[in-house]
Amino acid sequence: MATTQLSPEQDARAREFESLILSQLLSVGQKHVADAIAVSESTVSRWKEGEIERWSKVISLLGLQLVPQHAVVVSADYLRSLETLAELGLKAEKKRPGPLGWD
Repeated sequence: MATTQLSPEQDARAREFESLILSQLLSVGQKHVADAIAVSESTVSRWKEGEIERWSKVISLLGLQLVPQHAVVVSADYLRSLETLAELGLKAEKKRPGPLGWD
């Protein structure tokens, strides 16, 4: 069986995903997660021994994002458009004349 390694960028993202999942799991509690999805707490605990890492790599390899629920995700094109508009606005603001004498 041939193995394909993740690119350094994919691997870094996978580690970020794993860290995010483990942090949230710690925050929520593995008992709560286990009860919510009808598995034993020991099953959730075992996931921390490699299953979460494996699925984090799958998510990264598939080009998906894993973000906290409160995060806002926009496309790269949309973000570049906002940056361009902000840059144009700042340039226009710098060119604006100072206050008039009677202001």
